Amino acid sequence: MLFSIARLKPTATGGLRLNSLSRNRVCKASLITSADSFEVGRLIGSYGFMNVTSYSGFQDVEYLSGDLGRLRVQDVGEGSVKIRLYEGRIAQGPRRGTPVIFKVYPGQRAGGIEADMMAANELNAHAFLQSSSKGFIQNLVILLGGFETKTGEQWLAFRNDGKYSAADYAKLTSEKISKTSSASKESWNQFEQEQTIKRRRNFVVKLFQGAMNGLAYMHDHGRLHQSLGPASVVLNTIVEREAAYLVPRLRDLAFSVDIRYY
Repeated sequence: MLFSIARLKPTATGGLRLNSLSRNRVCKASLITSADSFEVGRLIGSYGFMNVTSYSGFQDVEYLSGDLGRLRVQDVGEGSVKIRLYEGRIAQGPRRGTPVIFKVYPGQRAGGIEADMMAANELNAHAFLQSSSKGFIQNLVILLGGFETKTGEQWLAFRNDGKYSAADYAKLTSEKISKTSSASKESWNQFEQEQTIKRRRNFVVKLFQGAMNGLAYMHDHGRLHQSLGPASVVLNTIVEREAAYLVPRLRDLAFSVDIRYY
């Protein structure tokens, strides 16, 4: 698959507009692209990606036992692109004070051409989705801008709508269940147990509804996510009592594809 590299061009008003090219179609979204417009805070995390470079699936409904073995022989390894996350905020302009999360792609020297292609694809995907004439849905993270450093690093700035993910919620809930299971039954209140289960069910249902709404929006605009997992769903809260205020948002569109012309 070929990805187009986004070009940033100044406008007459002094701001910058992103011309995102996708299959010879132009999509524009107004973004902040001056490094001076941002303030960078502390490092809050990092993560990488797994590469699956080969896969053998079933060709026919009827298959031999050897086909099962081919499914297990996949070339899976750790990807070369390492992402860093920073807190920050917008320091200038009408959005001054808006908190952001910076997603930093390494330059070609550290991450190779793959890093630049991933950054460009994620930027193009958000620019396209955010400029839809159908309106924008709240279940996708919002790209506010970005910039490139002298070392070639690509910094994408997203509005900070939550520092947790569905993976964080799953881990915390699992730990709570393990802790509860080890407690004596005499100290466990049955009414409280029923309320806890009810709150958890409501929280999980709303989490899935939000994620599905985000996916439906992408699919309605001809985009597939392709790397969706618990860590790719941002949550503004992981407190089950606050389910009424929960807004799940999809992120990590670096591997998304445009299927409108397939």
